[in-house]
Parts: sequence; structure tokens; C-alpha cells
Amino acid sequence: MDAMLPRMMEAAGVTEELKAHDPIRWVGLMNTLKAQVEEMICQEFIYI
Repeated sequence: MDAMLPRMMEAAGVTEELKAHDPIRWVGLMNTLKAQVEEMICQEFIYI
């Protein structure tokens, strides 16, 4: 998760600048990205 999340943040354009200017949107995007990473990890370890 620690390796995947920063790459996904970069790809989605989630930056510290966004955090400063629109914190609600930043939190929403971070929650979405975290859920996506967790789902990928679960699929890799549990379902495969």
C-alpha cells in the first residue's frame, strides 16, 4: 500500500496544493484512492 498509493496520487493529480486549496475534494480523492488500493491488495492476496 505504501508503494502504490503515492503513484496513484500522482496519476490522479492529488497534490499538497490541492490539499491547501480544496481540502474537501482532497479528502474525497484520498479516500477513493485508498479504497482502490485496498481492493487491489485484497484481490491479489485473497482471490488469486
